[in-house]
This record gives sequence, C-alpha cells and structure tokens, in this order.
Amino acid sequence: MQRNRVLIITGNPGFTPIDRQELMNKLRLERLRIINVRIANDHVEIDLYIDDITIEKIKSLGFVIKELINIEGESNNEGYNEEYAVRRYIELFNKERFWEAHEVLEKIWHRNRNEGIRGLIILAAAFVKIQENNPGAFKRLMMTAKELIMNNEIPWINRENILRKINDALATMRPFKIDESDIKRA
Repeated sequence: MQRNRVLIITGNPGFTPIDRQELMNKLRLERLRIINVRIANDHVEIDLYIDDITIEKIKSLGFVIKELINIEGESNNEGYNEEYAVRRYIELFNKERFWEAHEVLEKIWHRNRNEGIRGLIILAAAFVKIQENNPGAFKRLMMTAKELIMNNEIPWINRENILRKINDALATMRPFKIDESDIKRA
C-alpha cells in the first residue's frame, strides 16, 4: 500500500489548541499515521501519511476537508524568488497557516542565508507552537525571532511595524496579521 505524506486542511468545528493531544489520540485510534496536528482559529491542520482510505476516515469523523497538500511534492524551490516567497509567506501567515509559511521562506533562506528572513521563519514557527499548545516554546521562539528581525534587514518587510506586533503577540499570545503598512516597496 502506497503512503504519501500530506497536509490536510479541514474546517475547525470548535477545537482549540488545548484539544490538540486528545484530537491526535482520537485520530491515531482510527489507525491514521498522524505526524502532527495544529489547531488554528478557523481550521485544523492534520499532517499525516495517507493511504486509500484515509480521506474517508477523516470525513467520517466529521471533518470538512478544505485542502489536501502533498508535502513530498513541495520540495522543489526552482522559480522561487525572494519577493514571491515573502508575498506567499504573508498570505499563508495571515491565514494562520504558519507551518506552510515557514516552509516557503525556508526554501529562500537555504539559498541566501539572510538572517532577517530566518527571523520571519522563526516567527511563523513560534505561532505553530501556539497551535500545538506549547506556550513555553512560543515565547522562546518569539524572542529569537524578535532578536533576528531587530538586528537584520528584511527585504519587503517594515521591520519596526513587525517588531511592534511581535511585542503585542508576546503579551497576548495571539497571532497577528501582516497588512499593507507592514510591506516595504522594493
């Protein structure tokens, strides 16, 4: 039986990050090969190995599948330029799809090693920790992201605006949106 790693984006029928472990256990009881579950405000991300019956099992548990992303097919970074990657990052970040946002910029960072870009990657990773109900890791990663963003230039991003939002997020432990005022024109 062929298994591929996929990310399933479903509607969120009312889960919060506190429910994450219980939900992972419930999915594993269905014999699903769960890698991770992240719970956002309006969706749930189920990272797993999939086979022919996985989709039907997930639907039978009451989930409405919005999107299915083949993770193994996402490794190609040809054609990615920094501007495209930053814009895609912002789009995913604003949808609270932080894991995917982090992956988009990681492709660029592996090529250019820009520490400001690394700060944005870690910023998204910090919010993943909120979705995983891990506030300690969130705070540690946010402080690292803040330091990297504070000390490095970031193409297409208004550093001062983002730093203010990071400070607010540290106080509230809630995600923020990156809006037009946060984008610098190249």
